[in-house]
Amino acid sequence: MPSGAAKKALLVLSSTLILVGIGLTIAGAFSPAWQVVEIREFRAEHQHGLWWDCIRAEQHVVSTMEFYDESPLHCMYKFDESAELVIENTLQNIDEDGAAGEAEHHKFWAWHKIVLFFIVSSEFLAFFATCAGCFAPCLSGMAFAFTIALFLAMLSSIIADGVFFLAANRVDVRFVQGMVGTYEQVIGYAFYLHLLGTLCWILAFVCALATTYKFLRSNGNGKLFDSDYPMPSNPTRVRMEWTAPPRDHSRDYSAKAHLVETFASPTQV
Repeated sequence: MPSGAAKKALLVLSSTLILVGIGLTIAGAFSPAWQVVEIREFRAEHQHGLWWDCIRAEQHVVSTMEFYDESPLHCMYKFDESAELVIENTLQNIDEDGAAGEAEHHKFWAWHKIVLFFIVSSEFLAFFATCAGCFAPCLSGMAFAFTIALFLAMLSSIIADGVFFLAANRVDVRFVQGMVGTYEQVIGYAFYLHLLGTLCWILAFVCALATTYKFLRSNGNGKLFDSDYPMPSNPTRVRMEWTAPPRDHSRDYSAKAHLVETFASPTQV
């Protein structure tokens, strides 16, 4: 395959993986199913997302042939002030209300904001990388911007996944206290969607490195990466010497003679 065709193929493959990763990460971020728990005593399934939560009433028997009827989700935003006020009032009655312990998981905690910050940052960086990749065939400098932006997007997405995974496995987050029992939350499909998007960006970054290398070789700078590139064995050393200007000895003699005549002649008062 010619070098130009290989370069364009790698660029198209990398850009395609970036777009697929953007779609997967956005789908994961908008889904509430980051953590899912079924609270049997409340006969409900709770989905705890990054910025909104949903509750689905337990499925029930409708006939002898059709056993379950899936009820719709009822959702609320974590940053909604009215919902936050209801949660605070519920937590104040934790001794009387059995659902108060579960209501704590609907709050907008700091680690939710950290994960969202890195997700949003990764989306903008990935979009910028895609735009830079479009101009890379025309401007070779854009190949560097393409690779750097993609690396930062990949790093931000990895940090978001890591922060969520560590926070979700904390004891106070992982387990939900009900009225008569304790239930364990499991990581939902939304996290795995976002993780697949991160993996797409990792593969795209590998292709971007190869793309940048191809662009460097096409511009004549790739010889620097060759193992047989000749390097100077004995670098030239420049030695600077200062030479004093020649002295005029005749002027020195006349000056000395003038001094002798001046001091030898008698002083007249």
